Amino acid sequence: MKAPANAGNLDAYYGSFTSDREKEALSVPLRLVAAWSENDGDKVADTFVEDGVMILPGDVYKQNREEIRAFMTAAYAGPFKGTGVTGAPVDVRFAADDVCLVRTHGGILAPGETEIAPELAVRSTWVLVKRDGEWKLAAYQNSPRGEGATLRW
Repeated sequence: MKAPANAGNLDAYYGSFTSDREKEALSVPLRLVAAWSENDGDKVADTFVEDGVMILPGDVYKQNREEIRAFMTAAYAGPFKGTGVTGAPVDVRFAADDVCLVRTHGGILAPGETEIAPELAVRSTWVLVKRDGEWKLAAYQNSPRGEGATLRW
């Protein structure tokens, strides 16, 4: 999901999801990654619909764009300062013409890092909706994955 610098990187990001429809929906994670790279809470929030939901580990549950904006702005001034995010889509499913479910594997990049530390790796679920011709994020949730996952069966 790292914002690609050229078409070759963009092709690598899309992987097997090459239809125009899939690429259009996958623009949402790309926009969020770009906003995160600027540590811009406003731009992150603007990828969501007005009543969007964001659920993160640590009992974070934000129920609308303004709550998301406030949370991300504070996070970029504190624990997320200088961080980035990266990842790649692993599943894209259209539930309707205007609803898409996306699953990605990725994580937070610590300042100056290009690889995700195991404790920062996540599996994310994105519920995308098309509103007024533009794909937006209706709901986002991530969970730790790999070595960083805390729940073991």
